[in-house]
Amino acid sequence: MKPRIKRKIGEILIEDGLLSKAQLEEALAYQKEKGGLIGEILIEKRFVEEESLIGALGKQSQVPYIPLKNYAINPDMASMLNADFCHENMAVAFDCDSKKIYVAVADPLNDMIVEKIRTLTGRIPQVFLARISEILNAIYFIYHEAP
Repeated sequence: MKPRIKRKIGEILIEDGLLSKAQLEEALAYQKEKGGLIGEILIEKRFVEEESLIGALGKQSQVPYIPLKNYAINPDMASMLNADFCHENMAVAFDCDSKKIYVAVADPLNDMIVEKIRTLTGRIPQVFLARISEILNAIYFIYHEAP
């Protein structure tokens, strides 16, 4: 069985008519010069809306989207992953059970983050796609507002 080739996020956005080739080229040049995730750059430059990016990421990764703003986040997750790790990786644990940890990520194709979470927590990560803004809000809630 051949491994499935993942299409690039820029290609998906162009095919869906949400991004021009010129905008993608500009964003890729910016990424090459300054680094960062292409999705964050596309949003920062206002080339695409976050909603469009999430839809394209879902198509690309086949990872389910979770609207964190509608989910009751478990404040005990602060003990599972530290805030710096969450900020650096745009990932946040929002719940867990005895075997799994439920994690929202901005980049569902980054297997290194998933493996690091498995190592840090000793649990199997169940990965969901979430908006960057919702991940940041969840991180703020867990590490700054939760009792």
